[in-house]
Amino acid sequence: MSGAHAEANAGAPHVVVVGAGVAGTAAALAAARAGARVTAVDGGTGASALATGALDLVDRPASPRAARDALPGAARGLLDALGGYVLPEGGALLLTTAGVVRPARGHDAALLDVAPLAGRRIGVVRCHRPGWDADALAHAWGDAYAPLDATVLRHADERVVPDADFAARHDDDARLAWLAERLREAIAPGARGWCGLVLPPSLGVERPRAAALSSRVGLPCGEPVAAPGGPSGLRFERGRDRALSAAGVEHVRARVASVQPAGDRWRVSADDGRAFDARAVVVASGGLVGRGLEYAPAETMHASALPPLSRPPVRLALDAPLAVGAHGRRLDVPGTLFGPAPESLAWPFARDPLLDRAGVLAGEDGAARGARGVFVAGDVVADAARTWLDALAAGARAGAAAAQHALTARSAPSSPRAAPASRP
Repeated sequence: MSGAHAEANAGAPHVVVVGAGVAGTAAALAAARAGARVTAVDGGTGASALATGALDLVDRPASPRAARDALPGAARGLLDALGGYVLPEGGALLLTTAGVVRPARGHDAALLDVAPLAGRRIGVVRCHRPGWDADALAHAWGDAYAPLDATVLRHADERVVPDADFAARHDDDARLAWLAERLREAIAPGARGWCGLVLPPSLGVERPRAAALSSRVGLPCGEPVAAPGGPSGLRFERGRDRALSAAGVEHVRARVASVQPAGDRWRVSADDGRAFDARAVVVASGGLVGRGLEYAPAETMHASALPPLSRPPVRLALDAPLAVGAHGRRLDVPGTLFGPAPESLAWPFARDPLLDRAGVLAGEDGAARGARGVFVAGDVVADAARTWLDALAAGARAGAAAAQHALTARSAPSSPRAAPASRP
């Protein structure tokens, strides 16, 4: 925490945010902006680090119109604080390494939005990189795309290093200038015919470098949406760290084991022995991918061929008195010791699969059902849209509500009222 922020917030009520993905970061920033002293406890890599750079607000943006759904103003301000993201007024059209052109509400600024380039000639740079086939991608994306021969690799190991490592090399200005010169040489014979260039995931890790490259080349340049685990997730983490530091949020690296009432406060305990007391807590620990929820039906119990009891198939990964449910109610206990049939829980076997909906039951502002002073945001919330921008918006609401609760509780303290624990 910066000295100025630490001094200003020294007497402010304390809010602890569990998780530092998109939802947790938004909650921490919103709570800090509302005047709370904030600690974000970061349990490590989660789903946000797997971000591909496409920003959606609704679950399935089937058309550009769906991609234009409004993002709340508070959430937009937090997106600006993160830096490195673009929300075009009419949505965006992004290329993917699966050969699809898809609509999105916005994108990581390193990605190329082809909507403004519709119907014009776009070059797909040939490059000997794993998973990159410029000829096949150009054919899949459509007639407007054509392969372009260019020198992109400077060292022999760049044929095999992971995308994130390759992208990190272009954080260096000299290396980016070298790449720009090679691309200018490649387009020179037919410069009047090209209106944009698509490169493999490679344009920076500390921050998106597409704008700087485009300026040097004289054409829009950018990446496609790639597989999870590439540079987009790392760019989010770098932007998050800068935003939390600027906001004066204490960023602690530890995995939370429990959130329990402690008098008129909540105690957040980490598995390394540290504990944090707070007037309000935001749980943004992620869903099944982010390890905030666990698929744990009765048959996963050890040391017995026959499970001793039946239990719901999904539970919260940390120990907290929060109700796990779906469709607005708590999860049912199966009528068999071996739990429900797995194919009834997940896509593509179920039309509205339980695993897409299960999470902590909460109100519109993220207030956890039956646990006064605890709020939830992101993929850990039941029945929420599992999208990047929805997580951001939910985090903004939960963080602001948690700060308000903490400010009110400081002036009129009362003991937390907790629902029975969701664990059997």
